[in-house]
Amino acid sequence: MFAHAQAKDRKRARWIIFGIPQELGSLSKVKNYSEGPEAIREASYRIFDTIFRDIDPELIYDFGDLELEDVKSLEESYNVIEAEIKKIYDPKKKFVFLGGDHSITYSILKVIKEFHDEFNLLFFDAHPDCHPDPYVNYQSFVLYLIKEGVIAPEKTIMVGVSNLSFDEKRILKEYGIRYYTPFEIWEDPEKVSNEICNALEGKKVYISIDIDVFDCGCGHWLEPFGIRPYHYFKLIKNLNIDLIGFDLVELYPNEFCENLAAKLIVETIAIFDKQN
Repeated sequence: MFAHAQAKDRKRARWIIFGIPQELGSLSKVKNYSEGPEAIREASYRIFDTIFRDIDPELIYDFGDLELEDVKSLEESYNVIEAEIKKIYDPKKKFVFLGGDHSITYSILKVIKEFHDEFNLLFFDAHPDCHPDPYVNYQSFVLYLIKEGVIAPEKTIMVGVSNLSFDEKRILKEYGIRYYTPFEIWEDPEKVSNEICNALEGKKVYISIDIDVFDCGCGHWLEPFGIRPYHYFKLIKNLNIDLIGFDLVELYPNEFCENLAAKLIVETIAIFDKQN
């Protein structure tokens, strides 16, 4: 159980934590994405109080992990993830999804689309995940979400993109998707923060965080030029949005990276738990 999730009844909780130990969507030879949810929960016991604002553990409920051990095909995994999220999803609550490879966001957003007709996507990732592959996986799912009408290009903002293919760069330009490189963020975080705040003011937003966006070496695909946790918090702490929920994916488990993942989750909850 996540250390800060002390709610005994999810009906009374404001935040629902749900683990999705999926790795079938990965093209990587390293296959330990499924260890992410458990590693984050273990690290949460090393993360104590919050720095941004107080949280109430009695309003956070840990639903546990989705059972995926018997799922052998990628298509089946998407169907199972989508069906199981539908069973527990409540648009009045805020959900925190623990990955898992980044393809879990494909199923998550398909469910969210059924409950929230219009929403924006704030996407923290070293890669835009718009590669024109012939099927949905962890490097192509954003393109499929756009083509299927689940997310709108003009309502998508990508942060920390440092490595994109030639095809992806063309696709981002073709669809007019706004993205910020680590250089732009390091050079003037205040300017980027203000632009994102203005673009998302008062809107429903889902946040997706691939931990490889950070230059700490915690993602499976290690990029040499990323942002820092400081930049992440700088960009989100002043957002005036209706947060639907968020996910954190593609953790490469070790003690430092697990601690970072757990800290990101706890502080993100603190920032957006504005009802307390």
